[in-house]
Amino acid sequence: MSAILRTSAADVATWTAGQTVRPAKTAAASTEAAAPQADPAATKKAKEVAQQFEAVYLRQMIDASMPKDSASLFGEGTSGTMWRSMMTDTLATSLSKTGTLGIANMILKSETGRLKDK
Repeated sequence: MSAILRTSAADVATWTAGQTVRPAKTAAASTEAAAPQADPAATKKAKEVAQQFEAVYLRQMIDASMPKDSASLFGEGTSGTMWRSMMTDTLATSLSKTGTLGIANMILKSETGRLKDK
């Protein structure tokens, strides 16, 4: 008899949905506020670039998951391709601005650390 319990896909999905990519605020976060800060303009630029990178990554993921035979939804020919592309771009940009995926936050964290060292 196995000591490892079998779990259903629903159990895994429920556990995953309960997880978060945002770290909890700790005492270390308050000491970081007292540390010397990087240039605000450079930090703002790094945040924008990180969000743009996350949007590119999401755009590729969403485009790959969109149905290829969606002429009934988007239309046929070039216009259908354009509408599909515009929807993919809008979804990716909106999702990257929410910060829920966390890629931009990870990039920004490493970039601000590098900017502080300068």
